Amino acid sequence: MIKENQGKLNALHIAIDIIISLSGCVISYYSFKILFNTDLLVILKYDYRLIILIPSATALLQVLFNKNFDLYRSYRSTRFIFEFTNILKSGLAVFTVLIVVSIITSKLFFFQIPIMFYFFLYTALSGIYRFFLRKLLRFMRSKGYNKKTIVIIGINDCTETFIQKIKSSPTLGYEILGYFNPAPNPKFKMPYLGGFKELSGYYKKFHTDEAIIMLSDKSQLSFNHIVAICENWGVKFSIIPNMFSNFSSRIYISSFDGIPVMGMRNVPLDNLFNKFIKRTIDILISLIMLVVLSPLMIITAVIIRLTSPGGAIFKQERVGLGRKPFIMYKFRSMRIETESDISMTEKNDERCTGFGRFIRKFSIDELPQLFNVLKGDMSLVGPRPEIPFYVDRFRKSVPLYMVKHYVKPGITGWAQVNDLRGGDTSIPERIKHDIYYIENWSVAFDFKIMFKTLFKAVFSKNAR
Repeated sequence: MIKENQGKLNALHIAIDIIISLSGCVISYYSFKILFNTDLLVILKYDYRLIILIPSATALLQVLFNKNFDLYRSYRSTRFIFEFTNILKSGLAVFTVLIVVSIITSKLFFFQIPIMFYFFLYTALSGIYRFFLRKLLRFMRSKGYNKKTIVIIGINDCTETFIQKIKSSPTLGYEILGYFNPAPNPKFKMPYLGGFKELSGYYKKFHTDEAIIMLSDKSQLSFNHIVAICENWGVKFSIIPNMFSNFSSRIYISSFDGIPVMGMRNVPLDNLFNKFIKRTIDILISLIMLVVLSPLMIITAVIIRLTSPGGAIFKQERVGLGRKPFIMYKFRSMRIETESDISMTEKNDERCTGFGRFIRKFSIDELPQLFNVLKGDMSLVGPRPEIPFYVDRFRKSVPLYMVKHYVKPGITGWAQVNDLRGGDTSIPERIKHDIYYIENWSVAFDFKIMFKTLFKAVFSKNAR
């Protein structure tokens, strides 16, 4: 959906971003001075060229990275979490550049702590500004200001859902004037504006901001004619093909050497920056957890060896990113003679040892997978990996099952924190949750899943 006043709003965003950035520099300077009793101006020898250059360069960098991370576009129909994730990415990018410069330039070494202050300040202030501006704009739209009028051209499997979304979200600021179709459909309680032949006459008499072309497979022959009419009258249009009803994902448009390409599944972790952030978090947190939990892991390994014959670590082949196999580690929770049994685990599984039931209840058996995370086979958060036998079986019987291999498997995942864990749960429901995670990944989403996993491991009566 295109917003006529987006250019003016972008100018406001840039002005506010510059103000926030400069304010962040000033606040960071005084915070550092008060907390550490050190005046950075003395370190700079009151060189006013640097005093002016550093905040100005920081503000310019911030605006450039904001543009690079798509912050100067309309977020009218998207959730705030996606906008804030881009704010966080932009802030991290500026933070990284400034830290590198401060390390290379020994004269600016003392600026590393103020740079950290700046990062947190800018991210917080920019997030607050964008959040309340979004609330203000949505309130104004709900009162009828800056409303966009649209007409629907054609009916397909997506039409009913689209209409419901518009009607249930007045804060988006869209009003449907009616629909064009070869024949009226009594299911839609809105004005019928006529067949496709009446489209040109309607544009001549009435104003509309945008058209939504939603042709069915039977009426595709009219597509070029309808597009020509919209462009002839200067009406902006968007297209929702009939096939989109089969996809729950966010569609995205890219290009291949200048040729437009439509992607059916937008996978945020295909982005190199997102991969870097997620991998960094995986390494840092897994290292911290291995250090903190090493006493528990040692005690667990000893008890397993003392209470049942066999080794403490169970190794099994699983399928990971890009359908590539890897060896996954777990604390052995089952009797050694049942290791070759590939049946899915269930609640109160008879193959478990007494101590095995205990460590499974609190997910202690999963802790060795932290080494899988360090190796790069797994992530802390992602779809749970399965053994090759079940991957081949579910690939044939469960729609979209193989989509889970678009990303690295995880120790925990969105399906698991929604109680979809074990052989007695629905595989299609698990895949539905896995795909939702893959298409909606963010750093905040990962931390949400990790906190919910910790809570369930400690407090859930159904943990196993």
